[in-house]
Amino acid sequence: MAKKSTQTFEQQLARLEEIVAHLDKGDAAMEDMLTLYEEGIAITKSCREFIDKAEQRITNLADIA
Repeated sequence: MAKKSTQTFEQQLARLEEIVAHLDKGDAAMEDMLTLYEEGIAITKSCREFIDKAEQRITNLADIA
């Protein structure tokens, strides 16, 4: 099971951009690229969960107003 990230949303996005840039180069070994891809998927999932929670908070606030 993946551990929760202690990085901020912005830090996770920055790391994801680094991963994408590295994968786009295509000059890493296949195993390294797979590892980076897996990390990118995990970060994407974490960011999606953050966005979903933020959307829910906004919806809740809009319902109150």
